[in-house]
Amino acid sequence: MQPIRRAIACLAAAAAIVVATPAICADPAPAPSAHSLELAKRLFAEMNMSQLASAMMKSVEPAMLAQARKSNPALTDEQAKAVSEAVSEASNDMMSKLMERMIPLYASTFSEKELQDVVAFYDGPSGRAMLQKMPVLMASMGPIMAELMPQMTADVMRRVCAKTDCSKMRGPPRS
Repeated sequence: MQPIRRAIACLAAAAAIVVATPAICADPAPAPSAHSLELAKRLFAEMNMSQLASAMMKSVEPAMLAQARKSNPALTDEQAKAVSEAVSEASNDMMSKLMERMIPLYASTFSEKELQDVVAFYDGPSGRAMLQKMPVLMASMGPIMAELMPQMTADVMRRVCAKTDCSKMRGPPRS
């Protein structure tokens, strides 16, 4: 059970970092107007935001799973498949919750004029082209993430160990 827990922890942490970083960094904003909320909803619909977020998660999943396998050589193919499916399902659930919360954030962060301009962009030919090509770009991220993930993991560990005594760190609880 230990390899599965490590793999899940690794995948969940990486997924959370990828998905939540923009929302975590945002300052609290004032309550948005009804019109701004409507524009933000329209923007998310125009951008296919939910599909883009899912595509992004799917593109980094192989890199996260490769890192989990590297960190947990005892992970069987069956366990890896189960972890991958569970992370994908949990990510999809989290995405819908995240989208619900991001709409008011966008609506209160951007002015109505800015939202109108961005919606108009995605309504136009350049915006549509960008959205059409985004899945290809997202798919291309997988190999890049696979290449960078070990470096990031090592960098995180180096930074953590610079801040605390790593010899006292414990792994995940055993079942």
